[in-house]
Amino acid sequence: MDLRQRLELSGTGLMAMLDREHEYLPTQGYECAHDLGRWWDAALRLEETVGFAIPAELEAASLRNLQLLTDNPDRLLMNNEAIPFLKGKAGINPHNFRETLLAFGGLVRWRRNQWARVAALQLVGAMSKALRPDGSFAFEAFGSWGRAPFTQDPSHTEAKRGGWFDGTATSGRAIEALVWLYETTCEPRVLELARRIAEHHLANSTCLDGSMRPAIVDPENVGHNHSYHGTLRGLLLFGLLTGQHHYVEVIEATYRKAVRLRLVHESGWAPHDLGKLRFPNAQGDPVAEPSSAGDSAQLALWLALRAGHDDLLDDVERLVRARLLPMQVTEDDMRTKPGHHPREMGAWGVYGSCHAEKRCTPDVHAAVIHSLCDIHAHILTSSAAGARVNLHFDAENAALKVVCTRSGETGSAAVTVKRPGNVLIRIPGWAPEASLRLAADGRPLPLRRLGHFAFISADTVGAGGRIELTYALPRRNSEETMLSGRRYRFAWVGDEIVGVDPQDSPDPFYPALEAAHRG
Repeated sequence: MDLRQRLELSGTGLMAMLDREHEYLPTQGYECAHDLGRWWDAALRLEETVGFAIPAELEAASLRNLQLLTDNPDRLLMNNEAIPFLKGKAGINPHNFRETLLAFGGLVRWRRNQWARVAALQLVGAMSKALRPDGSFAFEAFGSWGRAPFTQDPSHTEAKRGGWFDGTATSGRAIEALVWLYETTCEPRVLELARRIAEHHLANSTCLDGSMRPAIVDPENVGHNHSYHGTLRGLLLFGLLTGQHHYVEVIEATYRKAVRLRLVHESGWAPHDLGKLRFPNAQGDPVAEPSSAGDSAQLALWLALRAGHDDLLDDVERLVRARLLPMQVTEDDMRTKPGHHPREMGAWGVYGSCHAEKRCTPDVHAAVIHSLCDIHAHILTSSAAGARVNLHFDAENAALKVVCTRSGETGSAAVTVKRPGNVLIRIPGWAPEASLRLAADGRPLPLRRLGHFAFISADTVGAGGRIELTYALPRRNSEETMLSGRRYRFAWVGDEIVGVDPQDSPDPFYPALEAAHRG
């Protein structure tokens, strides 16, 4: 299981997303301006994580387009009517705060681009000026007001209901981009804006005990799951950055009580809508998208690696294996189903059927790349206790090389030691205790636990030595009930789905549930 190969495949489609017939902009998505910001974030992260080469022609065109689509007093990504095919499509869209900051911040971090730094700080200034004490924006205070129409999307207008409003789709989702921009620039004004927004959302978008804020999922609220997840991500990062542990505690509780197995099902299914049902599928369930599953996996990853909740690493791997990888458009999909556009290679998208329909939705594709880059980069990490194998995917760094296999009823993580030292290999929480076996260079070892990991001391294996952890892959069945009352049954082997009933179409993510698995 090599995430690197999947990420490289996704990069092929990401580059093909830029439409040569339309000024090399990402078309056929939510909005060209929005999707361009996500394209920059994904492309630069792919380059950093797996060395993906961005063609010079595409990078130059995308920089020109970024400059053109932020050529306004606020430096906010907006469709520009100077481009003929965008005539009549311009508009002020505060949903793009995050995408603009991600693009600018990435260019500052990985390209040392001074223009992007100046532009980012100009947008920060505009947002700071327009942000009211109650956490809402005075949109008329933006310099672009009156030059372009304001968005009509009800999830982006901060409409108040009983004095409360849902700002997750505007300011909340921007917190994480502000945190990363501050880490890159060390500009106090960036951190100050992040503080003001974070304080508002901790008080108004979460509950201290971790339960779901009822107003978020109220049927009258036009909510957006990916933006809500983005808000939680930003609050966690802000708390970690500033050392304010109460932020971390609230987000950990929210993840456990409101998000895992609820907003994102065990299978990884996650609705696009929160609250009001805006986009139902044929069965009356919300259309779904994998961005929130990726967000949820990243929340679990950060809570594990940066806040000590290592049990959540099981969630990270399950969401990748059970949802993100099965629904990616693969080379086999492209070969066997004619009519696919090159942009669909390695892509992810919004899907109507609950467990089928592989396609490319530009911003969703880029968002999943973002999450998987982070996950891939943290398969192996170092700690005071030793070199850690956090996730059972193939990976290599200066200390270890790991090859993970699953065959029949058995899984294994084989670790070659490159630099002698203590080694920690995560033990999947679902693996039967009696099935666990640990060996070094073929010699059985007693299993010594350190939290959720098997601990192998430095004096056990030298450079070039091999450690292997094996475990059984238990079979089980589960069931999920959708809003419409439609029920899906799943067959699992370990943390992977091997069958579903009923099987959706077209392009199902999983095989049909065999009679032997129905139990």
